[in-house]
Amino acid sequence: MTSPEEESGAPQGGEPEDATLVGPDEDDAASEDADAIVRRHRRRRRRARALRLTTTVVVAVLGAIVGLLLVPDTKVDVGPLRATVHLRPSLSSDTVLLLPPVGEVGFDTHTAPVRIEARVQGVDVKKAEALFYDSSGLAELQRTAPEAITRAAATNAVWNALFAAAGAGLAVGLTFRRVRRALAAGGGAVAVVAASAGATAVTFSPASLTQPRFEGLLSQAAYIADIGQGTAIDYASYRSTLAEFVGQVSALYIAADNLPVGLDQENLITVLHVSDIHDNPQAYDVIEQLHTQFAIDAVIDTGDIVSWGTPVENEQLRRIGTLDVPYVYISGNHDGAAAAAVIEAQPNATVLDNEVVEMAGLRIAGIGDPRFAADDDSDAAGGWQEGKDAVAASAYQLGDTIEAYDDAYPDAPVDIALLHDPTQPDGLLGRVPLVLSGHMHTSNVEMDVDGSGTDWFTVGSTGGALASGGVAPVLQGEDPLELTARMLYFDARTGHLVAYDDITMGGLGLVSVSIERSRMPEEQPELEIPADAETPDGTIPPEQEVQPGEGLPDEDRVTPTDPISPLPGASDDGEG
Repeated sequence: MTSPEEESGAPQGGEPEDATLVGPDEDDAASEDADAIVRRHRRRRRRARALRLTTTVVVAVLGAIVGLLLVPDTKVDVGPLRATVHLRPSLSSDTVLLLPPVGEVGFDTHTAPVRIEARVQGVDVKKAEALFYDSSGLAELQRTAPEAITRAAATNAVWNALFAAAGAGLAVGLTFRRVRRALAAGGGAVAVVAASAGATAVTFSPASLTQPRFEGLLSQAAYIADIGQGTAIDYASYRSTLAEFVGQVSALYIAADNLPVGLDQENLITVLHVSDIHDNPQAYDVIEQLHTQFAIDAVIDTGDIVSWGTPVENEQLRRIGTLDVPYVYISGNHDGAAAAAVIEAQPNATVLDNEVVEMAGLRIAGIGDPRFAADDDSDAAGGWQEGKDAVAASAYQLGDTIEAYDDAYPDAPVDIALLHDPTQPDGLLGRVPLVLSGHMHTSNVEMDVDGSGTDWFTVGSTGGALASGGVAPVLQGEDPLELTARMLYFDARTGHLVAYDDITMGGLGLVSVSIERSRMPEEQPELEIPADAETPDGTIPPEQEVQPGEGLPDEDRVTPTDPISPLPGASDDGEG
């Protein structure tokens, strides 16, 4: 018998020599290897495309950012303000008013990733002044201001699109050397900027402008122009914060019992000397706080309480009537007869003009400034220079009034004289122990002037000279003017000044206060009129003579022949 292997012809114990067998599993594996290679190749191509796209986008974005940084500001005049407007890509969607160096005021006005920046560069004083005299001008500004800002923002948006496109296109073109890719990058940048600007316009909410947000030094200051009401400045937040702070510091100061040793505190008369408020309402807040802490017996104001003498300013003076303390006032060179009349009408106020009154146990004499021109501080020839003779004459006139009073009441002579401008002192030297003045916007103390026995105290601006150039330093990047006042302590029995506190508060937007006390010398020099300070004959021109309690009409006061700012026009009610 033969085996199956023998019958088949196959060699025993193995396969045919030339036979090659490929099983089904090996065929499938080869197919899978080919598919894997294809998939890997596709993944590499996708990664390469994604990398090229990502790199292109990154380069385009960086180029666009560089382009946006080079976009020039768009200049715009908004009434009296000279400003620049700039649109910037930002994660914070807001409109910001930049007021260097005191900070910024922000408004959440829209939802697009765009920041609208308006930077105040300066103020046209003449245009600002004109707004106070022309009610139609205020209405016109209210109507045109939004249009001016909108046009400037739209113009700047166009520049943003052009510069972003140029930046993106150049960056991509120079990096990849591909024209089509560069054009696509530029077009994409234009589309993004246009979409952002469109979203800003669509989502912009004018109502949000009534909800400001303050940052920097302005975080505790709020002064937004309410053009519709004709109000120059509203200091609501800043005023209350500063006033509260002044009160707190004053309380600590008093609690520390810093009055000089030997001072009879139970027999003191406390007088607050303020001056040159220049329309700043926060001065009255400060007066209230100081009265609360120091129990002031009287406030003395040596003038320039307003700046232009307009009805809007004069209405603010009614705040004096709410102060629970006697208020003694003389007019400064900025103050018109209408301002004095409003003050005189307040139940706690007394206006002095070449007369003597007794207030809080002190005899006080005062005379108003003989010059008048709205917002003009020029001392050049042709400006206030020609009014110096009138100032000197008014000092002599008040000196004569004081001498006549002292002759009539030798046991109760005048304790204090008030004169706005301290630059022509001769008429008062040796006639009164203490003179208080302002006008200079800086504080000064001169003891025993020219050996006359007269001490001369000048206080700076209690309003930071706000409406008379006080804002200018801030806009120019300088420090704001400080707010100053002086507390005077008199012996109730003798009427002599025994000590005083210099109070210095933070200027525009700053919340700070310091109080420094000084003690007067115990020895009081005798009053002696210097030989060259006797009243010369004919020193007081007849047209400049002030009848006690009447004052000079505005039209009879000296006015610069070439003033920086014009005399305010007469209003319907005769105020000027």
